[in-house]
Amino acid sequence: MINLKKNDKLIVIIAVAVIIIAAIGIAAYSSPDTKINGLLGTGGNMYTVTWEEKTGSSIISEFAGKNAPYSESYIISAPTGSVCVLTNVDFQITWQDDKTIGIIFKRGLDTLTAEITSMDGESQPYEGKGGGNKTLSFRVNDMPYSDSIEAEDVNEAEQIVYNMFTGQDTTSFDVTVRVKTGEPLRRPLKYFSDKGNDFEIKVTYEYYYASLTEEGTEGTGSDGGDGSFDDLKEEEYVPPFLSMIIGTGCGRYI
Repeated sequence: MINLKKNDKLIVIIAVAVIIIAAIGIAAYSSPDTKINGLLGTGGNMYTVTWEEKTGSSIISEFAGKNAPYSESYIISAPTGSVCVLTNVDFQITWQDDKTIGIIFKRGLDTLTAEITSMDGESQPYEGKGGGNKTLSFRVNDMPYSDSIEAEDVNEAEQIVYNMFTGQDTTSFDVTVRVKTGEPLRRPLKYFSDKGNDFEIKVTYEYYYASLTEEGTEGTGSDGGDGSFDDLKEEEYVPPFLSMIIGTGCGRYI
């Protein structure tokens, strides 16, 4: 039996303690969740989120009376079935006075006023006499940008994207249109026959449609990393704590 000096015994004890602590640390370690765009990714596969620009349109064709203004709340929704983000909405107001006097110099022209108000309180007015064609534009949401997210599968990736942009595919506007007829009361037949005016509002909206693509792993090692672990298999690898023991010269005792 080999007799150990007091200092050698101390070195052996420290070395064994280092090995035990290192083993416990390796066993207990677990990588933290990855935070993606303010959300916690659960790890797994990487997916690229891309956005395709699309447009939609609809028509409001109504009548505004001189004593009965048109007033409605108009809802705009991107197509359902995927994640969409509305970015811009245009209201093109077109109208023409249908009852006037005169051929060259027209009299008795109606005045049409409109006010369109968004959900966040932004309001834009319009006023025209005898007819007009005017476009009022509103910004709804910022344009989304392509990014990558981490998820276990495509279903979880879709849910993450949905949570990030939920509610941005729908908006509403309050539309009010009034008509003040231009026929004077001293011409009772003309005055009472002019009850208001037709108008048309073409609503054009821009939105972005999301799609997911799983990112490939070309040029990587079999474990999906950068191949650095494969280099360790080609030569003898000495753990840091073991090399320290060998360097102290006490490795012969264990």
